[in-house]
Amino acid sequence: MDPRTATDARQGRYAVLLESARTLTTEQLLDVIEEAQRDKDAACARQAVALAHLSAIEPTRQEDGTEVEVHHGLGHQRLDAPELAAPRMGVSVHVAANRVTDAIHQMTRTPAVVDAMTAGELDERRAAVVTEETDILDAEDAATVVDAVRPHWERLTTGPLRRFVARTVGRLFPDALADEAERARDRRVLTRVTGEHGVDQWRADLLVEQSRLAWTAVTELARQLVRDGKADNLTQARADAMAQLILEHSDVSVVLHATRADVTTGSVPEPASVPESGSTPSDAQAVPGAGPDDGWCEIGGLGAPGTTFVPARWLAAATSTAAPGLTCHPVTGALTGGDVPAGLATGRDLTGTSTTTSETYRIPAVMARFVRLRDGGCRFPGCSTPARQCDLDHVRPWPAGPTSPANLIALCRRHHRIKQRDGWTPRLHPDGTVDWTDPTGARSTTSAVDHLHLGATAPASGAGSGDASSAAARTHHLDLSPLDDQLAELLTLHARTRPHRHRADDGLRPPPRVDRHWTDLAFDPPPREPHPDVIPF
Repeated sequence: MDPRTATDARQGRYAVLLESARTLTTEQLLDVIEEAQRDKDAACARQAVALAHLSAIEPTRQEDGTEVEVHHGLGHQRLDAPELAAPRMGVSVHVAANRVTDAIHQMTRTPAVVDAMTAGELDERRAAVVTEETDILDAEDAATVVDAVRPHWERLTTGPLRRFVARTVGRLFPDALADEAERARDRRVLTRVTGEHGVDQWRADLLVEQSRLAWTAVTELARQLVRDGKADNLTQARADAMAQLILEHSDVSVVLHATRADVTTGSVPEPASVPESGSTPSDAQAVPGAGPDDGWCEIGGLGAPGTTFVPARWLAAATSTAAPGLTCHPVTGALTGGDVPAGLATGRDLTGTSTTTSETYRIPAVMARFVRLRDGGCRFPGCSTPARQCDLDHVRPWPAGPTSPANLIALCRRHHRIKQRDGWTPRLHPDGTVDWTDPTGARSTTSAVDHLHLGATAPASGAGSGDASSAAARTHHLDLSPLDDQLAELLTLHARTRPHRHRADDGLRPPPRVDRHWTDLAFDPPPREPHPDVIPF
């Protein structure tokens, strides 16, 4: 069916319903709801079929230079299938990657759930549950489980269905379940979701014998905090207790990085001086009316992108080390110049210029640190892989393109390979943005890290966008540890060489390092390398 015809048909049905909805009875409205759900389920089935077959197609260049599409059979994973599908689906690349993976598994291992979606027996989520709970089995064994649960799945909601399928797998294939339990222990992780309003979220998969004991220790300390009046309830106190148990065994330093607008790329005022160690940053956005030891400060960094809020008294008490200033583009906030320090390790050479051009293919260490700090992560549209896990790639291949920050971007191993495929074209601009064109001609843009936090800084009251006072308010910003979590690790390792200092400061101390987690996409994600002794910039 022509896409325009299908769109017109959907809009026509919607218009008819909208016009007559007030006159429909309860039973008629329920019929519409049921019919719409069946249409949605069937659409999900069609999308799964299309995604699985899209992944099976590879463009192949012939000897005469022409390009043809070759279908390699269901189960083949085309490297850039998620990147092509994501803009058509209106989702991120990671979401598209997960959907492509689910579609492949459903079409190759549990095709019966796709048929069930088409028939209106299963919705997308419950179909995914059946596929997920049988992913430890091969296609033949998975089909056996599907046949066993099929008579019951239409009347079960998501939670009961997941438990029922898991019990069926354990009953029919106990050895496979035991093997998966062993693999699950090897996949233990601790992840963090960064927040913008003064809190982060942690999620951990822990060994059960450690988890139960750790929970008991946290709960005991939490009860003491509640008795001492330091927390309002036990749930809140557990969060404080966990942080206290971790931090009392560590000593983390905070590095302040002053960033300022580059006066060579725009007319901007000179920035204020960098605050001395231990002082509250002059450009932190404090709550109006708060005293020097009260309220909150909005800061950037702390091992995560964007800004967040911390207590002003914590920032004032934190031990800080001033780092060299960095210049940024006045419009995008992308780094344009300055030296990024290698760390606090003694004897390191911190000299050199980040923005000069090297005559060789090999990227100098100081230049690599600069590019990774500028980009923050993979510069491919929709990818959030941290820069420390990325390659540094010449946008224009060397030697036609120079080894220079103006021709280098961070790309994870997967998107580095995709960039080298026919049809993918990036263009790096002086303001740090990268324009991408995919094989279908679709275009998208990614931005470097905004180290001036221009998007988070409101203009002065009553000032227009071109007002001098408005520009002055955005000329510099003080970032805390913006070199991602590898810098925090380096600082922690450096601190371990010094005697431990216990601070009695109401439990407000710099946060510990938490590894970011690379999501397994089943599309050849970059390997996790062992942590080096120094940050690999």
